[in-house]
Amino acid sequence: MAVTAVLRVLGWACIMFAFCMLVPAGIAIIFGEEDTPAIFLISSLLVLTVGGALTLARIGNHNMSPGRREAFLLAVLLWTLMPVFAAIPFEASVGPLDAYFEAMSGLTTTGYSVFATPEDLPRSILFWRAELQWIGGLATIMLAVVLLGLFGLGGLAVYRSAIPSGDSSALISRLKDTLSAVWWVYLILTMVCAVMLWLTGVKPFHAVCYAMSTISTGGFVTSTNGIAEMPSAARWVLVVFMLGSALNFTLHWAAFHGRFAVYRHDPEIRAFGRMCGISALLAVLIVWSATDLGLGEGMERAIFAVASVASTTGYLGLPTEGGIIVGMWPTGISVLLLTLMMIGGAAGSTAGGFKLMRFALLIRQGGAELTRLAFPNAITTVTYGGYRVEPSVLRSAWNFLMLFMLSVAILAVVIDLAGYDLQTALALATGALSNAGAAAYYVTVESIAIADLAPAPKIGIIIGMLAGRLELLALLGLFSPSFWGR
Repeated sequence: MAVTAVLRVLGWACIMFAFCMLVPAGIAIIFGEEDTPAIFLISSLLVLTVGGALTLARIGNHNMSPGRREAFLLAVLLWTLMPVFAAIPFEASVGPLDAYFEAMSGLTTTGYSVFATPEDLPRSILFWRAELQWIGGLATIMLAVVLLGLFGLGGLAVYRSAIPSGDSSALISRLKDTLSAVWWVYLILTMVCAVMLWLTGVKPFHAVCYAMSTISTGGFVTSTNGIAEMPSAARWVLVVFMLGSALNFTLHWAAFHGRFAVYRHDPEIRAFGRMCGISALLAVLIVWSATDLGLGEGMERAIFAVASVASTTGYLGLPTEGGIIVGMWPTGISVLLLTLMMIGGAAGSTAGGFKLMRFALLIRQGGAELTRLAFPNAITTVTYGGYRVEPSVLRSAWNFLMLFMLSVAILAVVIDLAGYDLQTALALATGALSNAGAAAYYVTVESIAIADLAPAPKIGIIIGMLAGRLELLALLGLFSPSFWGR
């Protein structure tokens, strides 16, 4: 096994992570914070030391090229070890478990937070939370392009990256090529989002934080009612960028190179547009008929909720008091939003969930089976994006759906045993495995104090967030003897 290559990539990731810690340290100095600059500087030095040591490590066969096993191992190590370092600045305010929870929530772009009132945190910590999600979003895109493109996990073998690739077996070169191609598109979209938020009246610091959380579909906020108190124009800006970030980022890369036709030809964009359009129409009708809100305000709140949940960003665009939504919010819309939360965004995006591509494959297979009921002798094939989908791919998608729903059920039971009602437990579990985080508030419409959870459900949610980000199968594969015996 090419352990040396895995450690080297992990080491370079730590080195880059160490330099990222210098940004909030600088912000702490600018805003005159007393203790946080030293915390970030010491943490950066620690991570830099670990990263340097890992890049120099030599274990196993140095000449062996990393493959499937090494790719899965690297993904798991990145999302389990990096939160350890990311949690260090949080430990000044909360305990080790809560600090790791916050860091894991940030890097997996889930958005659950142990800080009930983020406005009380230093600005450097607020920025660090948003930066963690931004880093996690970029890592998610790389995970999607490299792992999904190479191995087609859970029925995603039909995934096509718009970024040209060379030798598919060269894992490290594929990581480098993907990072060099995507990071500047990711950065430009973040900057555009921040500028547009600033132009609509959001203060510069908050505009940058919200832009990083939005592009990564993470959902961390800088204040309890930050979204609800934004100007209406700012919320519409968030809607646009949330939906855009839920699409395949390699298509954005292609568009930046003048290939705008990729948007028109991509079947996942058409499916996402239909799903969001129909859901928004239903949500508007429900809000308009079941509340006293006017058509304009009801439409804005309903569309924002659909965009927030469908993209798994999890922004709560409704005013709250003590963690409870103020005014009447129709419970009938909860089922719709819970369904959108489970489906999630496109493959190759920063969004979580079951993935729209898998959902579309299952819908098309369902249509093919209905055709066979009417015409038993008919030869039916399932196609996607102009390609014929093999039966093994469809079986993988069904297997992933079964595994996803089973994981949600198990995690919901763990949370329910901690004393929460079934609706809240189901929302929290779905939010964790879909990496949708605070979108669960739309479903429960009540206060969910993450910090007050017992250790068992917190650990369960941490595992759920990790499993959701790693597509479940990559995580479970490490525990399979047959996988390591190949």
